[in-house]
Amino acid sequence: MEMVVAVFIVGVMIAVITPHLLGAGKQATAVACQQNVNAIESALTEYALENGSLPTGDATTQMQALVDAQMLAAMPGQPANAVYTISDPDPDHISVTCQVAQTGTNGVQ
Repeated sequence: MEMVVAVFIVGVMIAVITPHLLGAGKQATAVACQQNVNAIESALTEYALENGSLPTGDATTQMQALVDAQMLAAMPGQPANAVYTISDPDPDHISVTCQVAQTGTNGVQ
């Protein structure tokens, strides 16, 4: 009987903990995206101040220009399936978004 109670208690503990562990991955992805978005926006602002304009091209080309200018240490690698979109009508209104392909439209702005 004691063994049944112990197994039941362990089962309840697992049932309580599992949802929290599964949600931790999504939260970590959102945090990584937001940190990358902040870094890219800051680097774009710095690039515009130093060069008088923003880099041209799509988001990947613009981020590579930031890496080449040593304003980003490297291309963002995490989260692995993140797609960045840069909207820069002018240097005062830069918007970077991050969407993770594996979870659908989990955009962070």
